Formats: sequence, structure tokens, C-alpha cells
Amino acid sequence: MMPEKQTIEQVLFDKGVYIGPTVGISMLPMLKNRRDTIVVQAKTERLKPLDVALYKRGDAYVLHRVLEVKEKGYIIRGDNCYTDEQVPEESVIGVLTEFFRKNKHFYCTDEKYLKYVKRRLKYYKPRRFFVLCKSYVRAGIKKVLRIFRIKK
Repeated sequence: MMPEKQTIEQVLFDKGVYIGPTVGISMLPMLKNRRDTIVVQAKTERLKPLDVALYKRGDAYVLHRVLEVKEKGYIIRGDNCYTDEQVPEESVIGVLTEFFRKNKHFYCTDEKYLKYVKRRLKYYKPRRFFVLCKSYVRAGIKKVLRIFRIKK
């Protein structure tokens, strides 16, 4: 008989730690889709800015960075995302403490990692500006191409 599959929440409650793969692109370039492995500890206290929170959004689990601590929750955003999210305290179930990228092991308290995080946040506004410009240019090119296709 096969053992019953546990949810991440159940694993965190039973063992206090979850180790598993990443899925998605919202934490690029730090975490690569289906390649890297994360170590998440059960949340035991309020998170701090720069922590990476594991929380539930509906039935999905999301791993994003805490930007700001509010009275009843957090302002959170993925490293590869351009919109902030308000997440209530009760939705957060864990915090990233370490991860494995390819064959390298990183702790979230490591000085090199913290420099990466601060640099990533520092250049958020210019990155967002260029991403928006790129999307407007693409949309304009598509419109021009559609005009020329119609006239043929």
C-alpha cells in the first residue's frame, strides 16, 4: 500500500522543515524552475524584510520575498515580478532558510546572498522601466505587422 501524499503544510507541521523542488519563474534569477531545491522552515515568528516567505494563495504555494512588514501581514513580491502583493499573516506558513542551486549550497544568512538581495531590490525600478518599455515596443511591432498583413 502506498503512503498518503502529504501537503507542504502537513510536512512543515509534522517535521518543521520542507525540502523540495522549485516550480515557476517568479524567483528568477535566484531560483530556476524545476532545477533548484529549497529548504523551508516552518514559520515560528514574524518575518522580516528580505525574508523569502512560503505562503498559500488559494490552493497554490507561492515563494516570494518580503518587502515590508505590516500590522496584519506583509507586502511581498517575487524577484522576477513587477507587482506587489498584500499577504495576510495567517497565509504565511514558512520561510526559506537555504537552497541548492546546481551543485552549490546557499544559506539565506550568507553575506554574498544578502548582497545579491539588496542589489536586486536596488535596481528594481530601472528593471521595471525597461520591462515596460520592451512590452510597449513589442506591442507596437505586433500592431504594425498586423497592418501590413491585412493590406496584402
